[in-house]
Amino acid sequence: MATKYYELTEVEGFEGRLFVYKRTADANVWAYRANIDGVRGYIRRSTKQADKTLAVAEAKKSYIELVGRKQQNLVIKQQKFDEVFKIWLKEAKERKTQQRYDYTVSTYNRYLKGHFGNIDITALRQKTIDGYWNYRARYYVDGEGKDRLIVNENRISAKTITSNNIRVKPKYGTLRAEASIINEFLEWALRNEYVGREFRLRAKDAGYRAEERRVGRRETFNENEWNALTTYLRSYRDIIGIFKNDTPNKGHIRHRHMFYCYVLFMASTGLRVGEAAGIRWQDIKFDYDKDEQKWNTQIEVRADITKVREKRTAVAHSERCKEWLEKWREMSLHNKDEDLVFASEKDASKANNFNVSFKTFLKRCAYKDREDGLLKTQDGKARTLYSLRHLYATFRITKANVEIYALAKSMGTSVKQIEMHYGHLTNEYLIRELTKNKSEGRNKHREYDIRKAAEMIQHLREGKITAEEVTEELIRISKVT
Repeated sequence: MATKYYELTEVEGFEGRLFVYKRTADANVWAYRANIDGVRGYIRRSTKQADKTLAVAEAKKSYIELVGRKQQNLVIKQQKFDEVFKIWLKEAKERKTQQRYDYTVSTYNRYLKGHFGNIDITALRQKTIDGYWNYRARYYVDGEGKDRLIVNENRISAKTITSNNIRVKPKYGTLRAEASIINEFLEWALRNEYVGREFRLRAKDAGYRAEERRVGRRETFNENEWNALTTYLRSYRDIIGIFKNDTPNKGHIRHRHMFYCYVLFMASTGLRVGEAAGIRWQDIKFDYDKDEQKWNTQIEVRADITKVREKRTAVAHSERCKEWLEKWREMSLHNKDEDLVFASEKDASKANNFNVSFKTFLKRCAYKDREDGLLKTQDGKARTLYSLRHLYATFRITKANVEIYALAKSMGTSVKQIEMHYGHLTNEYLIRELTKNKSEGRNKHREYDIRKAAEMIQHLREGKITAEEVTEELIRISKVT
């Protein structure tokens, strides 16, 4: 159908290449029609002006900008931000882990799309980009997300009826993650000539105070909490102690053994959750150290499953990691070299998701009369599977005195990130090492062994573990130098 032009008027000085017109007979706003050399068809856009003189001036300005974009080989046909973002997503999927890709898609659809989606990417301005922070601040107040805070009657029978994980004012780290997605896209858009200049969305411009921008300490477990957790973990696996009345079927029993292995494996290697999901049996190697007379477990973390897309070798700090993995492989239905170590029994091509299992387990672990057991810290902050990665880093710094560069390399992160999140630990450790007496160093392991043995005996009295488990653990402690 041919486009109709009302009050079509040629703009002088452009040799018939530029006109202003109205799209309907009663339209208030003028539009323009431009013909650019090398561009097929007309470019039609609104001038957003009701006055004809102002409309002509806007049309001239836009025409000159279009010619400039053409000379720079930039896209000049109108394309919505959303359309171009989806093109980028298809390419990004090849580079990102599934977990990172899913997070990018969900974050864009929930937050970013509402502000950026309908913007003409060729008309993108820094002011528009910076306006995202105001949109985000209002999202759950009077914006698109306000209804998400209301109880959904359709979820009465679900596990939760409200979105309790929603923060009306998001953490600064959340905003940094959202800005990272947009900036990665904008860098790609510049390389692919969708935009003609560099743009950045800076989380620092979101209006947060310095103390709010400060990177907080990661939620993990202290030594006593971890000892209690491992005790409960064995009881959960063996269906004894507080779990003795559980009645799991064969599939659930296998799942418990996998869960047992997974939790200890994660705490011993410091892998990211997404990385562990992609580990296959062929990625794990056992090496016997003749000098130390112990087995080392090495995990080849492939580039395609890492957040930073760089392969590395992670080394488990516990010699028993070999034992945990071998026992689980014997039980697993998916134990071929190419199989995922923690494969889902329902779909072997996917890894099992332990997020809910871990939280449910922690909540059942009674600890110092806390309402939610070990699920939350003493300060009431919820723990997640990532707390195991943070546990690894914390214990490697405070107990093994691992050098920060080596720790960062093993964990697949930067020294800067280690210092940001665990700098307080390195400082505390340094002070303690510089001020302690020599006798403290000699007695350190002895005191730990005595405290550990005492805790095991107390757990035995409370019926949380069996005498056989106490014996097994005491034998293990006696072998540690």
